[in-house]
Amino acid sequence: MEQQGVKLHETNEGRDSQQGIAGFEGANALWFMLAFGMAMLIFRNMASAPDANMSMAILVSSIPLVLVSLYCFGLKQGKPPSYDVELFEWLIIKAAKAPYFSPRKVEPIVLPWVDDPTKDPPL
Repeated sequence: MEQQGVKLHETNEGRDSQQGIAGFEGANALWFMLAFGMAMLIFRNMASAPDANMSMAILVSSIPLVLVSLYCFGLKQGKPPSYDVELFEWLIIKAAKAPYFSPRKVEPIVLPWVDDPTKDPPL
């Protein structure tokens, strides 16, 4: 009778999954943890007052979580790496009503071989 050995299969579960907390993946999870810590500090500060209004404390302390959630899910997660930065640049340029590439911002090229194509560029 032929003896069969144990077959080992590689699972790669650690490499196939992304790290995350509460739907936030990668570095966005750090933003979530920071916002959660700020929310706890704000709630503790507002709830420990002698005339504490719990509904107001919950409402105000949820602001960091809501802002970070909107930023991460709207501008970071599942988007290209520089999506948020380029969007903010575009919004600032549109708000300033300035063209992105205006003639004022372009410096003239002063190169002898550009003005006179018979001259060779320096080596």
